[in-house]
Amino acid sequence: MSNGTIPTPEQNTQAIAQLTAAVDVLVSQFIRPNAQQANANRESLDEVVELLNRHARAIVEIDEQQQANAQQIAATGDWLEQFDSRLDETRQLVAKNASNIAQLTVKQDRNAGQIAALGIAQRENATQIEAIAELTRTQLAGIIGNGRRIDRLEQQAS
Repeated sequence: MSNGTIPTPEQNTQAIAQLTAAVDVLVSQFIRPNAQQANANRESLDEVVELLNRHARAIVEIDEQQQANAQQIAATGDWLEQFDSRLDETRQLVAKNASNIAQLTVKQDRNAGQIAALGIAQRENATQIEAIAELTRTQLAGIIGNGRRIDRLEQQAS
């Protein structure tokens, strides 16, 4: 064939058969396995990309949660400062109330003594009032008796 002659149909058929066999070998030995490997690689790459996407979403979610946690921690810190301030105010009020209670207890004890003394004085006054009332009744009875005597004497004189 290389000498410039035209191949015969048989030679063409043999050449086509050899080329077909060579193409079959290329396809079965190289192209198909490489295509299968490329498909497998593409599937693996797709899985890696999906995995990376999921990790990226998870990282974003974690970042958002960390920001929310940081805000909550800051708010809790503010709340704790307010609580500490109120606790100090409460302690001061408790101390002041304890002092006031102690002062009121002293005043109450003093007032109780004064009330007891007033009770005694009131009983003494009541005794004196009863004595004065009895004296007044006696004097009134004498005055009434004198008035009756005067009335009898006037009747006798008339």
